[in-house]
Amino acid sequence: MAESIAIMVVVLILLIFALVFYGKVKESSIIQKKSLFQELDVVKLSQIAYSLPEVQCSFASVVDYGCIDLLKFEYLSEMINNSFHNEGKVYFYYRELFGTSNISLTTYENNYGNNYYEIHNLYETNKSWSSKSVIYIPMTAFDPITNENKFSVLKVEKYD
Repeated sequence: MAESIAIMVVVLILLIFALVFYGKVKESSIIQKKSLFQELDVVKLSQIAYSLPEVQCSFASVVDYGCIDLLKFEYLSEMINNSFHNEGKVYFYYRELFGTSNISLTTYENNYGNNYYEIHNLYETNKSWSSKSVIYIPMTAFDPITNENKFSVLKVEKYD
């Protein structure tokens, strides 16, 4: 009787170790998949921000992909921020579209050997976060006031 109980205890201990090991392996697999889905979410969000018709360059009703109109970008940013402070519909629309993220455009310029840059924020979230994913998209920014193109980088940060 004692031998049977001892064998059952050993088998039970081995079974517990096997379940703990399997649980740890599954946990690491789930963490990897979660990280992958977070990266896919930031890529999806960057594609949405990149292809907003409100800020794209267009000439004679033809859209120029890979180009952001700075005037439109700044105006949309002002609309979102003013709507945020007044609790308007515009902010809620873009909050639904962008969620918990920050979207900004950095333009770079070289004037006679002097390099400088400007950061234009489109959308910002003030929520706390535990992790974030960031993606950078190089593109052209068209300034209709000076009628020149500038190198720019669209930065999309998605918070989790």
